[in-house]
Amino acid sequence: MKPRLPDTSTLALWPLVERYAQYMRGRRFKEKSIRGSSAALHRFCAFMAGCGRGHIAEVTAPDLQAYQSHLLDLEASTQQNYLVNARQFFRWLETTGQLFENPATRLVIPRRRRKLIKPPTESQVALLLEMPDTSKAPGLRDRAWLELAYATGARRIEMFRLNVRDLDLQQGLVRLFGKGDKERLVPLGSQAKHWLTRYLAEARPKLLKAKETPALWLSSHGGGPLGYEAIQQQLRTLTRKAGLPASLLTPHNLRRACATHLLDHGASPLMLKELLGHERTATLSHYLRQTIADVRATHRRSAPGR
Repeated sequence: MKPRLPDTSTLALWPLVERYAQYMRGRRFKEKSIRGSSAALHRFCAFMAGCGRGHIAEVTAPDLQAYQSHLLDLEASTQQNYLVNARQFFRWLETTGQLFENPATRLVIPRRRRKLIKPPTESQVALLLEMPDTSKAPGLRDRAWLELAYATGARRIEMFRLNVRDLDLQQGLVRLFGKGDKERLVPLGSQAKHWLTRYLAEARPKLLKAKETPALWLSSHGGGPLGYEAIQQQLRTLTRKAGLPASLLTPHNLRRACATHLLDHGASPLMLKELLGHERTATLSHYLRQTIADVRATHRRSAPGR
């Protein structure tokens, strides 16, 4: 059972946390993130009150090391969350001139090894791609966006933002707008190009219902753009139809499948970085770890003398 933390009114450092929360709101942080940060800093303030620290300038580096030791009984992910929030809090205090010396500068936060998320196999993706009924307009639309998502590794928000003018089927390219509205051109591949061509010629005019919209993906109800959540819901429906676990095939797992399968077939991490819209190749470490894990598993199964 978790120990009960004291009321915030008894904590000398809590008014600073409230000002920090106001700062986060001013920077348009999500309310969930602000609540999480405040909860983590509540524990920090309670610990410092127990150490007799009545002013933030009294908190020292050894105090923070003692706080880190105090958290050792918690889950590794919880420890990391509390320590990261404390470090960010002190960074804000320093940059806003409320603290002359930042004691959290040398706070070492152990990195938590992320659990490998198994992406769908090529055969599972192939099964999913066969699920839409392409004899009907909605099914043809679904086959087209599934093919595009798998071929390009596009994020769900990037799929949602697509307009017809973002496609260049003659060149086999699509323009995607990623995080921070960063634009990149991505090759489509022959299958995605084929199904997009059919969708634009046969299905989209029927779904449009004489309306005018530049959106690429259209709802089967009313001819408006296909909603952001509707993409997720339709994928769940097709996954159930294929008899696959709902957690296995999500928009982001299609992105993981694209990356992992390309690496399996010899794609360069540098090429993959450009395709997925990552700024650093280090971001691909998860996919590389997954590929290495598969190599090890294959080696264990097939190595002579085992």
